[in-house]
Amino acid sequence: MTNRQRLWRIFGPVIVACLLVGLVLVIPWRGHHSAKTIQRAAVSISPTVFKNKSIKSQAIGEKHPYYVPFFGSSELNRMDRFHPAVMAARYHHYRPFLFGAKGTQSLPQLFNMNMMAPQMENGKAVFIISPQWFVKQGVTPAAFKYYNGAYANLSWLKQANPHSPYDRYTAKRLIQLLGDNGTVGSDAKKIAAGKPLSAWDRSLINFKVTLLRNQDNLFSGLNVNENYDTRIKPKEHLLPQNYNYADLQAIAEKQARKETTNNRFGVLNKFYNSRIKGTKGLRNSQRHFNYLQSPEYADLQVVLNQLAKTNTNVVFMITPVNAKWEKYTGLNIDMYYKTADKIKYQLKSQGFNNIVDYSHRGGETGFMQDTIHIGWVGWVDFDHRVAPFLDNPQPAPHYQMNSQFLSKKWCHLDPTQQNLNNFTTTELNR
Repeated sequence: MTNRQRLWRIFGPVIVACLLVGLVLVIPWRGHHSAKTIQRAAVSISPTVFKNKSIKSQAIGEKHPYYVPFFGSSELNRMDRFHPAVMAARYHHYRPFLFGAKGTQSLPQLFNMNMMAPQMENGKAVFIISPQWFVKQGVTPAAFKYYNGAYANLSWLKQANPHSPYDRYTAKRLIQLLGDNGTVGSDAKKIAAGKPLSAWDRSLINFKVTLLRNQDNLFSGLNVNENYDTRIKPKEHLLPQNYNYADLQAIAEKQARKETTNNRFGVLNKFYNSRIKGTKGLRNSQRHFNYLQSPEYADLQVVLNQLAKTNTNVVFMITPVNAKWEKYTGLNIDMYYKTADKIKYQLKSQGFNNIVDYSHRGGETGFMQDTIHIGWVGWVDFDHRVAPFLDNPQPAPHYQMNSQFLSKKWCHLDPTQQNLNNFTTTELNR
């Protein structure tokens, strides 16, 4: 046996395997998923589904069943029998496609939306805003990296416009959160500086996006958990067969009382046992929290601009905080209300008028499942407010975007020192 033959016997299989893998990734595979896969993915709250494209784009683009994107954060993982996915399965035409977990704040949601922009065109959506997002730092680099992969970042860069103040801002945030190295970082630097990408830059992006798209089409359906079969479907039969808002509220309140018997905060028993009981140092631990000054306001603005670009008709929900917990931890509730007012001003002044503001309802029996997440009565009320919007035709939205909401002046504005009712957006230009 010659040396060449020996070398081939050793390295030949490796070379062939690499060629086959490369061929598999280069071939334009068709990313079509079964109805069952989409049904599972819609409630999986999977990072894989969040950061990729094929499953969610197919779902949002379908009409039967009619999937509606629900953008939010960790509250969407509170899946009791009154959760939006259970209520919709029992009573409504639409099905929520859930995009929300701890850390999925405005900026991760922007890249998520961009991946399915054509499917969202002239559609509807729900966007849940938590005032707790609006901390001094905004979204953390770790959370952003966890929910935003190369596919989403490169897809955004592929369509980024260096002349748009929204895209220049987003590019700057990409650099802050990911650094300025690699293809994403170097291309983001150009967009942030108002410079177009070169032909070579775009060719490289297109090549990488093609590989990632094929990988997504091949493998994304394999990493979907079983929330539907274990946490949604078994709860459907626990709801009355016919929808009656008053009856559902009474059932929810009764269930809440039954499941909050071991603590004074009105939170779920098992949550109290695992997260609060025996923990020291929580009293007055939030007395210095401030949500009024944060880059999150500008991050929210790029999301609003994306929704306006696709002419998506959106209903927003602003979450409450558990009133008993707020008093125990010393959270300044007036600051919390002012945060909600600031968010609402940013929304309404640009034509986003469908708002469910729950910021004042954290003290109602059964409204909160734990310290910061609604459940039971809260979910029933939310369904009552949102379902008619989603199930019935609505007037087309008319948005008037104002890029001054990207400014540091707006992000740092404190409504406790200035009445927003007397405030005009023209002042942001001064």
